[in-house]
Amino acid sequence: MGYTDHDHLREWLAEHGHRILDPAYSATFERYLESLPWTSSRIRWAAVPHTEIDTAPSDDPAFTEAWGSTPLGGHPFVLITYTGSEPAVLCRTEDALRDIDVLYLRAPGPRYFCGADSQDGEVTLFSEHFAEYDISGLTFHTPQ
Repeated sequence: MGYTDHDHLREWLAEHGHRILDPAYSATFERYLESLPWTSSRIRWAAVPHTEIDTAPSDDPAFTEAWGSTPLGGHPFVLITYTGSEPAVLCRTEDALRDIDVLYLRAPGPRYFCGADSQDGEVTLFSEHFAEYDISGLTFHTPQ
């Protein structure tokens, strides 16, 4: 069973505007992530420009302002990935950040997602505008 087949995620997807995308999108984003410095299990943030944000409800103005000022926050959509070989979820950025814990409920460890735009059915990824989610919060890449 793939991550997008879990009941909790199917329920969330049914309630929100989204698209399930071909695994090729996940693979493209994974290739970008693999080009960055890593520790044994996550991006080596000491070597990558970033900002950290504690997770909080998206209706909290401070939270919304914080993620909205990141490069990822400039995109109307995000690409939620689970592995480089599984389908990805394209959903609205605000929905994803509000419910990030639901989207990654059964996906252990640090998880990565990136900004995306969608126009006339065409999806454009912005892999360099990405963030990491783990239980302690969100870390946003802030490229120079």
